Amino acid sequence: MAGFLAGGPMYVLIFFLGAVIALVSQGFLARGRMPRPVPNEPGFEFGNDAAILRLVVEHAHEGLVMQDVYGLIQWSNPAYSRITGYSAEEIRGRRPQEFILPPENKMPADEVQAFRYDLEKVASGSEELILNRRKNGELFWNQLTFAVVEGNSLDDAKIILICRDVTSQVEHMKDLEEARNRLKHQAEHDDLTGVANRGRFESYLQERIAASENDGGPFGIIHFDLDHFKEINDTHGHGAGDAVLRNTAQVLKATLGDKGLVARIGGDEFLAVLPEPRGEVELEAAARRVLAGLEKPVMVDRQAIRVSASIGLLLVDGRKASASEAINRADIALYEAKKAGRGQIAWYTDLVGAAHRHRRMVMARLDQDLEQGNLSLMMEPEYCFKRQAVTGFEVSANWLHPSEGLVDPIEMLSSQEDTMRIAAIERFAMERGFAEVGRLRNEVGVPFTLSVNLSEASLKEQGAPDRLKALCNEAGFAAQDVIVELEEKIVRFNETSGLKAALEHLSACGFQVALDKFGSGHGGGSQLIYMNADVLKMSHQLTEGLETEEIKKQVVQSVIHLARSLGVEVSAAGVDRPGQVEILKDFGCDRVQGRALGGQMSPREAEIHVRGFGMQPELQ
Repeated sequence: MAGFLAGGPMYVLIFFLGAVIALVSQGFLARGRMPRPVPNEPGFEFGNDAAILRLVVEHAHEGLVMQDVYGLIQWSNPAYSRITGYSAEEIRGRRPQEFILPPENKMPADEVQAFRYDLEKVASGSEELILNRRKNGELFWNQLTFAVVEGNSLDDAKIILICRDVTSQVEHMKDLEEARNRLKHQAEHDDLTGVANRGRFESYLQERIAASENDGGPFGIIHFDLDHFKEINDTHGHGAGDAVLRNTAQVLKATLGDKGLVARIGGDEFLAVLPEPRGEVELEAAARRVLAGLEKPVMVDRQAIRVSASIGLLLVDGRKASASEAINRADIALYEAKKAGRGQIAWYTDLVGAAHRHRRMVMARLDQDLEQGNLSLMMEPEYCFKRQAVTGFEVSANWLHPSEGLVDPIEMLSSQEDTMRIAAIERFAMERGFAEVGRLRNEVGVPFTLSVNLSEASLKEQGAPDRLKALCNEAGFAAQDVIVELEEKIVRFNETSGLKAALEHLSACGFQVALDKFGSGHGGGSQLIYMNADVLKMSHQLTEGLETEEIKKQVVQSVIHLARSLGVEVSAAGVDRPGQVEILKDFGCDRVQGRALGGQMSPREAEIHVRGFGMQPELQ
């Protein structure tokens, strides 16, 4: 071996370089595709194998370098000069660390001088990727492959380097990695707000539950929902709504800092996880900081938009709850907060959870009965002073509650969350009401009017006025014999989402429109002008105490006078005592309804009532 080494660096390099052998093989394969002479035939010349190998090394694409164990360069090929920009003469006898490292990676001079290869670590075939700098200052990625040629002693060993400029490949891999990271971020984050989305939240929650199972520590969940966000979109436009959502996400992130995760899970709902809150006090304090952060209005087109939020809180023990259970409990806590009003915070408790499970059971039963039509129609007679007779009926749906008996199901429901149920209940009342009042009209021979209370849920359904008109025609009613009652709280001057158009359509069809529950504290007299009502129906809050409270008498007189001046008929609900009847008659009220006139009754009871109705002395 020593004799071979003495033959010169080139032969050592040629003999031990696997890459060169591969190149030679490629050369021979290429030659194999060409016609060539065979031995012992004229024109054949085998030539000098060492010269052939030298030629291959000289023209190799990869840089080839031979060093001693101290890293001193003894030989390099032309490709290495092309890659680095340094000639073989410039680098012979030097270490690469002296000239090829970028400034930020330069080694101290004493470390360079003390350098020695660890031959056990630098085994043949081992690789390294390192950032280098060419002579012109340009940076490039250098992939080094090492080969070790052993000598008689460790100091006699030679290190062979194969150098490849892989900058384009590395940059391509970086581009791919950046693209992967971008796609991963897009897949896990909400485009509008930049916070995590539902998918990322659920995976993070799984991670927190696993960690909680190991360390036993609870973590907190904040479920956050903007109050009346739909009104912001309806009034100011979706651009303003987007600005509010982005601001909300920033407030959440700024409040919680780098702890945990903030996610938008849809619409105006956000969820946040606090990994290690110090009990309920810290979690609630964080929630109150969020509410405080939202007090500053959001400026959109020089308009200050103020928002509030409802927050549900939950401490999760990962050893006792799954991710789906945790999310469900946070939903329940938020539901409790929204029930309590704007800007409220509510905690999940076992008692709250039990109540919610009971409600779900009740709602499931209601849905089943709605689907099967198992509701009861109630009819409340309306007495006309001028005709001294029952002239119409207000119809509504009642439901047999599993534990509370016969109830008005709409009173159990949320006008925002249960719109489909409310619309289905009101649809039942309309359809069954037309059938029963129509039957009573035919049986008794009196053209009773039909009044039905409709909510936004029904009025904003596609084609609602046309559906009502079809029911009216099918039952043989004239349009003016149908009174659509709307609670004053749903009639708003800035209505832009279809209610006003629906009311105009109803009026155009000939139906009467009544402003219901007037005086309940949700509106004012100007609504009469806004909605062009035919009837004003005073609420029981105005008629209650009418016999004894002078202020009530003055208010009721003023309301009747206002309605009269606008050409609007006046009706009064909640008239339960004869004394109320007398006062309303004296004040000029047109119609009354309540227990003094029979109250709510079944269709059969309504028929008996109108057939046997005799004017009591107090009503005459």
